[in-house]
Amino acid sequence: MENMTECDFETLDKCPWGGDKPPMEFLYKDFMGCEIVRCQECGLVFAKQRLNKTGLAKYWEDYLSRVHLHDSKAVEQRNKMYEIDFQLISEHVTKGKVLDVGCGNGSFLKLFEINGYDASGVEFGKEAADTAASEHTIYYGEFPKLVFKDKYDLIIFRGVLQYVPEPKAYLEKAIELLASNGHIFITAQPNVDSLCFNLFKENFTQPVTGVDFLGYTEGLFTEYFTSNGLKKVAEKYFYEETPYANIEEDILKVAKAIECKRENKEVGFKAPAFYGNMMSLVYCLED
Repeated sequence: MENMTECDFETLDKCPWGGDKPPMEFLYKDFMGCEIVRCQECGLVFAKQRLNKTGLAKYWEDYLSRVHLHDSKAVEQRNKMYEIDFQLISEHVTKGKVLDVGCGNGSFLKLFEINGYDASGVEFGKEAADTAASEHTIYYGEFPKLVFKDKYDLIIFRGVLQYVPEPKAYLEKAIELLASNGHIFITAQPNVDSLCFNLFKENFTQPVTGVDFLGYTEGLFTEYFTSNGLKKVAEKYFYEETPYANIEEDILKVAKAIECKRENKEVGFKAPAFYGNMMSLVYCLED
């Protein structure tokens, strides 16, 4: 973030989900001084100051090497999570065309391909798109603006929707591209209804910031998809089975945060992985 300037940020005066100006609850300021609020009408948590298109292009240009592949232990843990996520979605979609939106270097795509799916990806970061394209079919650019000739049996948003400026444009595009009985899989998605988000706020494991624009709830997604003809068919909050869990130590950290809250003290340490932190949701287009 060292190369970012004030010209790389924008300020919002409306909720990015509802598009209007309902009352906002101030939650905290992030590490860049961006104000984070919760919409009192829909429950979306969002950054009022955030990266604009110029800032986003800078941030994502070299994200793959700068962040995604920088820590070998994190890569190993993420690969384990890919397997957990694949196991969940393969219970609902056993074959067909798959589109992974925000596919990074294509590591999650590879799991689908080796299991017989016809998989392709979308990537906004140039470095990641070029890397993934060496092994996979990749569409480079902003998902809502891209043209696709196919319909898909499965569209994946894995740890992606917190980064998009216009979330409904992404979801609308996904619904438009679904085949009959197609599925949308949202996973590795931070849950702002979780105990830890509301305890730790800016110290949550993946907090809302001027870079991670948005924080969602399961109810927000489900209400939207239900109104657009999709049914929720799976809801999981992976924790104990993940490579991040250290159950006894995690419980102690959460208990310490609760004590701080009761004593009106600042929770000045990082949240652990915990129950409810991250959500995985599967929706199916009903005939």
